[in-house]
Amino acid sequence: MATKTTQLFNPPLREKLVDEAGKITRPLQKWLFTLQNQAQLKLIDTSAGNYAEALPPAGLNSTTGQSNQNQELIYKKISADGNTFTLTGAPEGPQTLTAQYSKVRLKSDGTSWYVVG
Repeated sequence: MATKTTQLFNPPLREKLVDEAGKITRPLQKWLFTLQNQAQLKLIDTSAGNYAEALPPAGLNSTTGQSNQNQELIYKKISADGNTFTLTGAPEGPQTLTAQYSKVRLKSDGTSWYVVG
């Protein structure tokens, strides 16, 4: 099994964004808080064997047209086995998770991904 990503709330497209009193509506608040905390949790299960994955582009993703600048990614190994997960693409070199519940946290500056925890 590969990594599993948490889902972010979708933007409120067909709803009112501001109520009669001029306050932001609940769906918009929910979406804005989602954007504020855009740290995706990626759970890794290596019970089927060793697994490796490359980081997405740190800046503009030409496939989606969106930027990963300031995005934060958290990878956490959840399986209790002797297999290894390797994450490539960080300037510090490949990041390896071997023990259950080991984790690595990365942040993009728009050019590169950096290990921040």
